[in-house]
Amino acid sequence: MAIQQITGLDSLMRKLDSMGGNVMGALTIAVKRTVLSAIGDAQANIHNRTGNLSQSLVHGSDTTVSAERVEGIVGSGAFYADYVERGTEDEFGNVRNPPYPYMMPALEANKPVFEGESRKELQKAIRKMCK
Repeated sequence: MAIQQITGLDSLMRKLDSMGGNVMGALTIAVKRTVLSAIGDAQANIHNRTGNLSQSLVHGSDTTVSAERVEGIVGSGAFYADYVERGTEDEFGNVRNPPYPYMMPALEANKPVFEGESRKELQKAIRKMCK
């Protein structure tokens, strides 16, 4: 999946952190909310027969935080997840199973969610710092 980046964030983070703000904490909250939203959207888009693929998304999500980045991961442990997303072809290039995209539409739908949540959480951090 594609990575979302906010331009100018490094400069903002340094300024806020030097003033006692917690930018990474704010972004962690935003990423966690976006991951939950993306899971819901992906589950709604799944061409589901048994429910196993849908359940595997819940167990395949994670948020990791390092000194300079916050990553939200939505994935699946189901071996056939990619086959559902992209479809399959036989050795001659004929479609065996058509694609039923569920992850990429969820990613696209949640770009504005991430931007909105990040803005909201950063504004909260700034207000808290200014008090």
